[in-house]
Amino acid sequence: MNAPLQALGEMQRLTSPFPESIAVKDWKAQGHKVLGWVNPYVPEEIIRAAGMLPFQITGDNEPVQMQGAESYMFSNTCSYIRTCWQLQRDGKYGFLDGFVSSSFCDQDKRLYSIWEYYDKLPFMEIIYAPRKRDEEAVQLYLADLEDFRDRLSEYRMHRVHDIELAEQIRVYNRGRELMHDLYELRKRDKPPVTGVEALEVSKAAARLPRELFNELMEQLLDEIETSGREIEKSRRIMVIGNDIHNTNLVARMEALDTVVVVDEMNCGIRYAWGQVDTDLPPMEALARYYVLGRPVDMHNWNSDGRLEFIGELAEDYKVDGVVSEIVRYCTYNGWDRFDLKKQMQEAGIPLLDIDLEYGHQAGAQMEIRVEAFLEMLESRAPASV
Repeated sequence: MNAPLQALGEMQRLTSPFPESIAVKDWKAQGHKVLGWVNPYVPEEIIRAAGMLPFQITGDNEPVQMQGAESYMFSNTCSYIRTCWQLQRDGKYGFLDGFVSSSFCDQDKRLYSIWEYYDKLPFMEIIYAPRKRDEEAVQLYLADLEDFRDRLSEYRMHRVHDIELAEQIRVYNRGRELMHDLYELRKRDKPPVTGVEALEVSKAAARLPRELFNELMEQLLDEIETSGREIEKSRRIMVIGNDIHNTNLVARMEALDTVVVVDEMNCGIRYAWGQVDTDLPPMEALARYYVLGRPVDMHNWNSDGRLEFIGELAEDYKVDGVVSEIVRYCTYNGWDRFDLKKQMQEAGIPLLDIDLEYGHQAGAQMEIRVEAFLEMLESRAPASV
C-alpha cells in the first residue's frame, strides 16, 4: 500500500477550501490582488509580474447546480462556462479583483460579457486568441499582449517592466519543467502516481503562487523518488478532450485495475509543456510560446497536428485504451471525433467516447459504459512492453 504523498497533501491543504482557499486568504491578507483567468491564452507570467496572483476560474470536485446561471445564458451553453458563472453568482469568487479571458471560443466570450455587464470587477480584460500557428498570428497576439501589459500597468499605477517579466518567465518555466518531470515518471511500467494525484497537482499549479508551488513540487518529486512508490495496475488509460477538474470522475476510472497515465488537456499536459525562450525579449518570448510552443489545440484553425500528438502520447505512455470526453455542447472537440476514431482503430487502441456535464460525476448510464470499457480492457491480452 502506497503512503499518501505529503507534499501533495500540503498543496491540497493550501488550496482548500475551494475556491477561497488558505493560500488566497494569505495572499489577500498581505494586501495583494487576485486576477481570475480562464483558457490557456492568458499568460499568467504577465499577471504575476504585475504583482498579482493569477487564479484559474474553474469548478472543482463538488457538482454545482446551474439553474441560476441559466437565467443569464442558454442551457445549451457549455457546462464549464455555466459552472463558472454560477459560482460567481453564488459569491464564491468574491475575492477576485479582476477577471481576464480571451477569444478562445464563443462560450468564453459569453462568460466575459455577462460578467462585465452584471458583476463588473475593478479590472476586466479580454485578450485575442490566435486561430493559426504562424508568424502573423504571433505578431497579432504580441500586439494584444502589449496592450494587456499597458492596461495592467495603468491598473496597478506602475509600469510592468521587462525585468519583472523575465523573472516570472524563469519561475513559470521552472514550474513547467517540474510538472513535465512528473509526466515523465508516469511513463514507467509502474507509475509512481495515480491520475487523480496528477490532476490534483495541476489544479494546485493554477491556484497557488508559482514560487510556492515550485517549492512543493520539488519536495513532491524528491518524495516520490525516495519512497519507491509504484501503482500496480494492469491497464493504462489516456484521457483526452475538455478539461476535467472533478477528480472523482478520474477516481471512478481508476477504481478497477486501471491507472490514468497521461492526458491531453489544457489543465494537464499542455499546461506542463515546453519552455518560454529566455534568449528573446520577454514579451516576444511569451507570444511565441503561447502561439507556437505548445501542442496543437482543438481550437486552432487546422488541428490535424492534434491527432498526431495524441497518437505519439499513446505510444510513449504505452496506453491500453483512450477515454475521449467532451463537455456537453463543446463543438470544437466534437469536430475531431471521426478522425480520432479512425486513428485509434488503425493503431489498435480501444476508444470510448463520452459526453459529460462539467463538474458532475458520471451518471449511472455513464458509469456502466465506463466500467464495461475498462472491463473489456482487462479481458484483452496484456500489451507488450
